[in-house]
Amino acid sequence: MNINVIVNAGEKVKQKVKYGFTLLFQPLRVQVVFSETVQTDSINILYGNELPANTGKIFIVRPSVELEQCVAESRLPELGGIEWIGFRGKKLPKLFPISGFGSKSQLDFDIAAATFTLASNFQDLISLERDEFDRLRAMDSLQDRLGVLNFPVVNYYSLFLKEKLESFFNVVIDLKEYDNAKCGLALTHDVDYTSSLNFKIIKREIFGHAILNRQGLGPNERAEKLMFPLLALLGYDPPKSGLTFLRGVELQNGLKSTFFLKTGATGKEDVNYNFHSGRIRSFYKSLADSGFEIGIHPSMKTYIDVNEFVREKTRLENLLGKKVSSVRQHYLKFTAGKTVSIWERANMKYDSTLGFSRKVGFRNSVAFPFPLYNFEQDRVSPVIELPLMLMDGTIADDKRLTTEQAFEKMKELIRETKESHGAAAILFHNSIADPVDFPGYKKIYEHLLTEAKSSGFSVGTLEGIIENFQ
Repeated sequence: MNINVIVNAGEKVKQKVKYGFTLLFQPLRVQVVFSETVQTDSINILYGNELPANTGKIFIVRPSVELEQCVAESRLPELGGIEWIGFRGKKLPKLFPISGFGSKSQLDFDIAAATFTLASNFQDLISLERDEFDRLRAMDSLQDRLGVLNFPVVNYYSLFLKEKLESFFNVVIDLKEYDNAKCGLALTHDVDYTSSLNFKIIKREIFGHAILNRQGLGPNERAEKLMFPLLALLGYDPPKSGLTFLRGVELQNGLKSTFFLKTGATGKEDVNYNFHSGRIRSFYKSLADSGFEIGIHPSMKTYIDVNEFVREKTRLENLLGKKVSSVRQHYLKFTAGKTVSIWERANMKYDSTLGFSRKVGFRNSVAFPFPLYNFEQDRVSPVIELPLMLMDGTIADDKRLTTEQAFEKMKELIRETKESHGAAAILFHNSIADPVDFPGYKKIYEHLLTEAKSSGFSVGTLEGIIENFQ
């Protein structure tokens, strides 16, 4: 099915509006073009106020003048007195409302502007409030302020628009699938370090956790942390055993995942491990031979340093003897004004950095593979994002949660992904074998795999989920 969108908007926002429509149609099995005139062989949508002559039947979305104001003033839309749409059991925010929209317009809010603002990382671009790692804070996001971080609003905007178009044009529009499944889940693992026998890790465990007790541990847990280096010498090394656990449990379930590996250190938070060691090289080879994907987990400063990013990526490619297509930034470091361009210059195809480190949920209000926006060049990027929905450490850091409650919280997000016909990535580190930091998390991961498979998800690598979205 062909959809033709005529965008009558100012030059400062025209590409941004097109991006909004691009994402709205991304989950639908349609061919979208942007043109200046009505096309006789297409469903026609006008984004504007003036109807072209001899239009025939055309679906009208009136533009909000507030989008241009937000872009010009580097601000977010006003939220005071916001109204909501009740749709499929969700409350969707009517960002950029159109007052007195009249009978000729089919919507009473600017759905393209709303989608752009929620999904494009415009918030990250203009945010003056950053955390200690130069990241947009979850609490400053529109998603958190509106209370919609726990479900993908843009997925529902897309489904809402789909129903409007079907009713208006008397057609049926199909949804894309993930390898013949209605929803997808990418399994991913960031390998931040491979052994407890590392100076930075020893310092963290003994001084940070056992002595200074920065995690608020009990006496037995502090004693266990104090013993970790000695236990590692004796063969009990959680991050090392965690690697083999993750690979093994996935193979047992007939699944493959993406391991993000480090080849550099540019910040004090980076743990430099010997990726040339025989043990690590053997593990890499076993992953590749079994059909797992290996991506780059670049060091702290690479999110704003393209030269260092390329150096680290080249090291990994030389080690593997193959190209690397997927990336997740260490500490989820990202800045909308620079990082996307760096990924493009480094020839990355896929990313799964975009989640919040301190709150789980849908940072961009999206749960499907979608192209990022390049603000430096004001255009759609070729880099495809599969959003990071949940990370083990984010939930494990809440010590009030029992193991059962942690598992239920993860299942809720997986259910939200399924209900929205979406896909997302989950992140479990190889350190989940640490019984103090991640009590019961090995079992949780096993149960999550069973839950996803029994719920009808296509489960696999980051690249696999993205490439099979059609």
